[in-house]
Amino acid sequence: MSSPLAGRTAGPIPPTVRALVPLLLLLGAAVSTAAPAAAAPPPTSGTDWDQIAACESSGDWHTNTGNGYHGGLQIAPSTWRAYGGSRYAARADLASRAEQIAIGERIAQDRGLAPWPNCGDQGAPSSDRALPRRSPAPHRATPRRTAAPHGTYTVRHGDCLSAIARRADTTGGTRTLYTLNKERLPHGPDEIVPGQRLRLR
Repeated sequence: MSSPLAGRTAGPIPPTVRALVPLLLLLGAAVSTAAPAAAAPPPTSGTDWDQIAACESSGDWHTNTGNGYHGGLQIAPSTWRAYGGSRYAARADLASRAEQIAIGERIAQDRGLAPWPNCGDQGAPSSDRALPRRSPAPHRATPRRTAAPHGTYTVRHGDCLSAIARRADTTGGTRTLYTLNKERLPHGPDEIVPGQRLRLR
Protein backbone atom coordinates (compact mmCIF):
# COMPACT_ATOMS: atom_id res chain seq x y z
CA MET A 1 0.00 0.00 0.00
CA SER A 2 1.48 3.31 -1.01
CA SER A 3 1.86 6.20 1.37
CA PRO A 4 -0.54 9.12 0.97
CA LEU A 5 2.56 11.30 0.65
CA ALA A 6 4.08 9.22 -2.15
CA GLY A 7 4.56 11.10 -5.37
CA ARG A 8 4.25 14.52 -3.76
CA THR A 9 7.03 17.00 -4.23
CA ALA A 10 7.81 20.12 -2.31
CA GLY A 11 6.54 23.16 -4.10
CA PRO A 12 8.59 26.27 -4.60
CA ILE A 13 9.65 28.07 -1.42
CA PRO A 14 8.05 31.51 -1.19
CA PRO A 15 10.55 34.43 -1.32
CA THR A 16 9.64 35.64 2.21
CA VAL A 17 10.48 32.22 3.69
CA ARG A 18 13.72 32.08 1.69
CA ALA A 19 14.70 35.48 3.10
CA LEU A 20 14.07 34.29 6.67
CA VAL A 21 16.17 31.10 6.41
CA PRO A 22 19.61 32.78 6.90
CA LEU A 23 18.23 34.78 9.83
CA LEU A 24 16.80 31.65 11.47
CA LEU A 25 20.08 29.78 10.97
CA LEU A 26 22.03 32.66 12.51
CA LEU A 27 19.63 32.87 15.44
CA GLY A 28 19.84 29.10 16.01
CA ALA A 29 23.64 29.24 16.01
CA ALA A 30 23.63 32.10 18.53
CA VAL A 31 21.30 30.22 20.87
CA SER A 32 23.28 26.99 20.65
CA THR A 33 26.56 28.75 21.50
CA ALA A 34 25.06 30.84 24.31
CA ALA A 35 23.33 27.95 26.10
CA PRO A 36 26.49 26.03 27.13
CA ALA A 37 28.07 29.24 28.47
CA ALA A 38 25.11 29.84 30.77
CA ALA A 39 25.26 26.28 32.08
CA ALA A 40 29.01 26.28 32.73
CA PRO A 41 29.88 25.77 36.41
CA PRO A 42 31.53 28.68 38.17
CA PRO A 43 35.34 28.63 38.22
CA THR A 44 36.80 27.71 41.61
CA SER A 45 40.52 27.41 40.96
CA GLY A 46 42.44 29.60 43.33
CA THR A 47 39.83 29.45 46.10
CA ASP A 48 41.49 29.93 49.49
CA TRP A 49 39.71 27.29 51.56
CA ASP A 50 41.77 28.13 54.65
CA GLN A 51 40.35 31.68 54.57
CA ILE A 52 36.80 30.34 54.31
CA ALA A 53 37.47 27.92 57.19
CA ALA A 54 38.99 30.73 59.27
CA CYS A 55 35.75 32.66 58.85
CA GLU A 56 33.34 29.72 59.18
CA SER A 57 34.95 27.82 62.07
CA SER A 58 37.96 29.82 63.26
CA GLY A 59 40.06 27.41 61.20
CA ASP A 60 39.07 24.33 63.23
CA TRP A 61 38.75 21.58 60.61
CA HIS A 62 37.35 19.10 63.15
CA THR A 63 34.74 21.28 64.85
CA ASN A 64 31.29 19.95 65.74
CA THR A 65 29.45 22.54 67.82
CA GLY A 66 26.02 20.93 67.49
CA ASN A 67 24.70 23.60 65.12
CA GLY A 68 24.02 21.09 62.32
CA TYR A 69 27.13 22.01 60.32
CA HIS A 70 30.49 20.28 60.65
CA GLY A 71 34.17 20.71 59.97
CA GLY A 72 36.20 23.67 58.86
CA LEU A 73 33.85 24.59 56.03
CA GLN A 74 30.69 24.01 58.13
CA ILE A 75 29.09 21.50 55.74
CA ALA A 76 25.67 20.04 56.57
CA PRO A 77 25.52 16.21 56.64
CA SER A 78 23.05 16.05 53.73
CA THR A 79 25.33 18.22 51.59
CA TRP A 80 28.37 16.19 52.66
CA ARG A 81 26.69 12.98 51.51
CA ALA A 82 25.27 14.51 48.32
CA TYR A 83 28.73 15.54 47.12
CA GLY A 84 30.43 12.23 47.94
CA GLY A 85 31.82 12.96 51.40
CA SER A 86 30.66 9.58 52.73
CA ARG A 87 33.59 7.93 50.98
CA TYR A 88 35.87 9.81 53.42
CA ALA A 89 33.87 9.92 56.66
CA ALA A 90 30.32 10.02 58.01
CA ARG A 91 30.54 13.78 58.64
CA ALA A 92 32.86 16.57 57.54
CA ASP A 93 34.41 17.05 61.00
CA LEU A 94 35.59 13.42 60.94
CA ALA A 95 37.42 13.89 57.62
CA SER A 96 40.84 15.41 57.01
CA ARG A 97 41.36 18.99 55.88
CA ALA A 98 42.24 17.79 52.36
CA GLU A 99 39.11 15.63 52.17
CA GLN A 100 36.91 18.52 53.30
CA ILE A 101 38.50 20.77 50.68
CA ALA A 102 37.88 18.11 48.00
CA ILE A 103 34.17 18.16 48.86
CA GLY A 104 34.21 21.96 49.09
CA GLU A 105 35.61 22.03 45.54
CA ARG A 106 32.79 19.78 44.32
CA ILE A 107 30.17 21.99 45.96
CA ALA A 108 31.77 25.12 44.50
CA GLN A 109 31.99 23.56 41.02
CA ASP A 110 28.25 23.01 41.20
CA ARG A 111 27.06 26.10 43.09
CA GLY A 112 29.93 28.56 43.30
CA LEU A 113 30.74 30.00 46.74
CA ALA A 114 27.07 30.84 47.45
CA PRO A 115 26.76 28.04 50.07
CA TRP A 116 29.11 30.16 52.23
CA PRO A 117 27.17 33.46 52.09
CA ASN A 118 29.05 35.16 54.92
CA CYS A 119 32.52 33.75 54.28
CA GLY A 120 32.76 32.72 50.62
CA ASP A 121 33.98 36.14 49.51
CA GLN A 122 36.99 35.86 51.81
CA GLY A 123 38.16 32.74 50.01
CA ALA A 124 37.35 33.85 46.48
CA PRO A 125 40.33 34.01 44.11
CA SER A 126 42.03 37.41 44.43
CA SER A 127 41.00 38.40 40.89
CA ASP A 128 37.35 37.81 41.84
CA ARG A 129 37.73 39.85 45.01
CA ALA A 130 39.20 42.75 43.02
CA LEU A 131 36.25 42.86 40.60
CA PRO A 132 33.32 45.08 41.53
CA ARG A 133 30.15 43.22 42.38
CA ARG A 134 27.61 43.18 39.55
CA SER A 135 24.57 43.50 41.79
CA PRO A 136 25.43 43.75 45.48
CA ALA A 137 22.81 42.52 47.88
CA PRO A 138 21.34 45.34 49.95
CA HIS A 139 22.36 43.78 53.27
CA ARG A 140 26.02 43.67 52.20
CA ALA A 141 26.05 47.44 51.80
CA THR A 142 24.85 48.07 55.35
CA PRO A 143 27.36 48.84 58.12
CA ARG A 144 28.66 46.01 60.29
CA ARG A 145 25.86 44.72 62.47
CA THR A 146 26.32 45.26 66.15
CA ALA A 147 24.51 43.92 69.15
CA ALA A 148 22.16 46.12 71.09
CA PRO A 149 23.69 47.39 74.34
CA HIS A 150 21.55 45.06 76.46
CA GLY A 151 22.95 41.89 74.83
CA THR A 152 20.43 41.09 72.11
CA TYR A 153 20.69 40.89 68.35
CA THR A 154 18.08 41.19 65.60
CA VAL A 155 18.59 38.60 62.87
CA ARG A 156 19.13 40.01 59.38
CA HIS A 157 18.87 38.37 55.96
CA GLY A 158 21.87 36.08 55.32
CA ASP A 159 22.73 35.53 59.00
CA CYS A 160 23.56 32.15 60.50
CA LEU A 161 23.92 31.33 64.18
CA SER A 162 27.65 30.56 64.00
CA ALA A 163 28.42 33.91 62.32
CA ILE A 164 26.32 35.80 64.89
CA ALA A 165 28.09 34.03 67.77
CA ARG A 166 31.48 34.80 66.25
CA ARG A 167 30.69 38.50 65.64
CA ALA A 168 29.21 38.93 69.13
CA ASP A 169 32.13 37.03 70.67
CA THR A 170 29.65 34.90 72.61
CA THR A 171 31.48 32.81 75.21
CA GLY A 172 30.94 29.18 74.23
CA GLY A 173 30.17 30.09 70.62
CA THR A 174 27.27 28.70 68.64
CA ARG A 175 26.33 26.05 71.19
CA THR A 176 25.90 28.66 73.96
CA LEU A 177 24.00 31.00 71.64
CA TYR A 178 21.61 28.21 70.68
CA THR A 179 21.13 27.20 74.35
CA LEU A 180 20.32 30.82 75.25
CA ASN A 181 17.70 30.97 72.50
CA LYS A 182 16.19 27.46 72.42
CA GLU A 183 12.69 28.77 73.14
CA ARG A 184 13.00 31.17 70.18
CA LEU A 185 14.38 28.45 67.89
CA PRO A 186 11.95 25.53 68.29
CA HIS A 187 12.99 23.99 64.95
CA GLY A 188 16.71 23.94 65.72
CA PRO A 189 19.72 26.21 65.28
CA ASP A 190 19.43 26.35 61.48
CA GLU A 191 15.95 27.88 61.52
CA ILE A 192 16.62 31.55 62.24
CA VAL A 193 14.60 34.15 60.36
CA PRO A 194 15.14 37.85 59.74
CA GLY A 195 13.54 39.95 62.46
CA GLN A 196 14.05 37.42 65.28
CA ARG A 197 15.62 38.91 68.41
CA LEU A 198 18.27 36.67 69.95
CA ARG A 199 19.94 36.84 73.36
CA LEU A 200 23.72 37.02 73.16
CA ARG A 201 24.57 36.64 76.84
